[in-house]
Amino acid sequence: MMLPQWLLLLFLLFSFLFLLTRGSPAKYNLLGLKEVCIRNQDCQTGCCRRAPDICESHCAEKGSEGSLCQTLAFFGQYRQCPCLQNLTCVYWKSEKWSAIAFGHCQKIGRQKLAEEMFF
Repeated sequence: MMLPQWLLLLFLLFSFLFLLTRGSPAKYNLLGLKEVCIRNQDCQTGCCRRAPDICESHCAEKGSEGSLCQTLAFFGQYRQCPCLQNLTCVYWKSEKWSAIAFGHCQKIGRQKLAEEMFF
């Protein structure tokens, strides 16, 4: 009995997506800087950055103060890496597209945040 071609293609597509999105094994080695990656979870830094001019993504460092940043990943990758832990991504309201926003990494103290909130 022969399966229809569309059913076979559908099965292959779902199999590929399952393999692409499944959790990483316990002994999985994370990729270093500038190594080719598929998703953020593959990298030690947690940032798989897609180069704008080529169709490859590489592990990159998170943003330092003043560098460009992005708030959310799109299909498991960033166009600009998020900021380091002690920084935040500051963006203009007009720069926000849906839930993804592009801005610059900036250090914001707790005192400044409290002043903006209450005054």
